[in-house]
Amino acid sequence: MKYVKILGLLAVAAAALMAFAGAASADTATSPTGTTYTGEIAAEAEGHAVLDNPIAKIECASKVSGTITGHGAGKPVSGPISSLTFTNCTNEWHVTVVANGTLSVDNTGAGINVSSSGATVEATRFGVVCRYKTENTKVGTLTNSATDTALATMHISAAIPFHSGSFLCGEGATTWTGSYKVTKPVPLTIDNN
Repeated sequence: MKYVKILGLLAVAAAALMAFAGAASADTATSPTGTTYTGEIAAEAEGHAVLDNPIAKIECASKVSGTITGHGAGKPVSGPISSLTFTNCTNEWHVTVVANGTLSVDNTGAGINVSSSGATVEATRFGVVCRYKTENTKVGTLTNSATDTALATMHISAAIPFHSGSFLCGEGATTWTGSYKVTKPVPLTIDNN
């Protein structure tokens, strides 16, 4: 009789877990609206992306692209960054991406957060080298396309932790700000189902 009660309790617990798993939210990229999208995503900064470290404010043209490799129940839309560039930077600074890392987009229902891990960016000028690296760093938010022809927008506002380099860089984070229009796909919506 004791074993029957234990088995009954285990069955109830298993059913409760299955119900909870079935109710878990699922983040999905869609393009066009209602169609799951798992291809390339590309975005370009409107105007300049700005890296503001303790010794300089660096403004650059910037582009980012990657491919969606993960999404679904309990997971953000995510994938590796295939290209991240900062070009034509101000005041003779050169910004090089040492490692592209990954990007994830999570629709929390209260907003769409964008995070980065494993990206290393190096800013150099006249022998001064400042390196910054993301590790599950929230880099901003995303606004979905409002219509089938509107571009989604990534609003970047991040503090990227100092990784290594000259003492002149300080040991604090550099801020990264900018507005990136998603040029592929159009439209783009991150749904939370």
